[in-house]
Amino acid sequence: MFISSSLKQPSGGFLFLLCTWLTVHTTIVAADSVKENQQFEGLIREPLMLSVTLPDGKPALLDAFVTRPAGFKRWPVALITNGTVGTAEFDRWEMNPNRMSGTALTFARHGYAAVVVLREGYGYSSGGAEYTGGTCVRPQHDLAKKRDTEDLLGALSAIRLQPWASRNEAILAGMSAGGFGVLAAGAGRPSGIKAIINFDGGRGAADNASVCDKAGLLKTFAAMGAASHAPSLWLYSLNDRLFPPLTGISFFNSYASAGGSGRFVVMPPYGINGHVFMESAPESFWWGPVAKFLREKGLPYREEVAVSRKKMPFPPSLNNAAGTSAFREYQSAQLYEKAFAMDSSGDWGVSYWARSAPEAAATALRNCQKHLKNTWGKCRIYAVNNAVVQD
Repeated sequence: MFISSSLKQPSGGFLFLLCTWLTVHTTIVAADSVKENQQFEGLIREPLMLSVTLPDGKPALLDAFVTRPAGFKRWPVALITNGTVGTAEFDRWEMNPNRMSGTALTFARHGYAAVVVLREGYGYSSGGAEYTGGTCVRPQHDLAKKRDTEDLLGALSAIRLQPWASRNEAILAGMSAGGFGVLAAGAGRPSGIKAIINFDGGRGAADNASVCDKAGLLKTFAAMGAASHAPSLWLYSLNDRLFPPLTGISFFNSYASAGGSGRFVVMPPYGINGHVFMESAPESFWWGPVAKFLREKGLPYREEVAVSRKKMPFPPSLNNAAGTSAFREYQSAQLYEKAFAMDSSGDWGVSYWARSAPEAAATALRNCQKHLKNTWGKCRIYAVNNAVVQD
């Protein structure tokens, strides 16, 4: 989504101090909470701050985490990147890599070192987002392409230095603005990119599924198609409210007619807005066409790690249909950092995509308290991640 924001970007000095603190803090957190990070048996999870050098020589830090199968091996890399709300208030302060933890878990279970990377301007990453300074009249699609390419190829170079990452086999996956971003990065012709997966990709979304400077965006897609050598898979949900399939196919046709290799797939509707299916839908919704594509390209697609599906017991006081449905959804959601809260009368609150387990619990409690039917009620945490806890 494209919305220009007037919020000032942090100064260079502030970002330097912020990034230095984050580097140290992340190291400490990783060292002190190893068990907390490992929420699924057979998978290793580590928070990362990727240090990259941009082509102009400037350094950048990118907020990330890796999920990978346990064991001492170099796994093919699945670099996964984010979409955008388009406002610095959300993208900077509320975005975090866990929003794509379901996608990362799926790729990791199937034999990849899945690394979620937030581009500049998102979460704890340094710099400003690719839409900074743009408007709907002048959305600067080519500049966004350049900046996304620099961030993602810089991230890939840093990832390949890790002992668990393959140096010559990687795929790129992204949703929305991140789908545009991985196609841009693929057009940079990095070595070892075996495939690109675009989930509802595009940029410049405006009201009523229109696109800011669509003619210019189609030219940018054509330029990416002319430069890219990697095969690509384009997945667009039938009820995508930002880039419906007819819009997506126009992007794809520009890309393919210029020489880009790809396949376009219309996905079923998901929820009230299929645009978010990559980060929100269960693995069963989207892995089938992705697995088929990966198999055809000779890439890993078989299950390497089976995640336990053991059900948590239902809360005894959850006595209403909405709460029951919400807890069933919570049970089945394979994500990092989630929590479920409730009171003795069956009021409930849930949280997904928090940056940490304590943050998830606090958010679930707040959501529960907002919906108390009885003023004397008190919400308590029932479950954090995949375990029932005592509050």
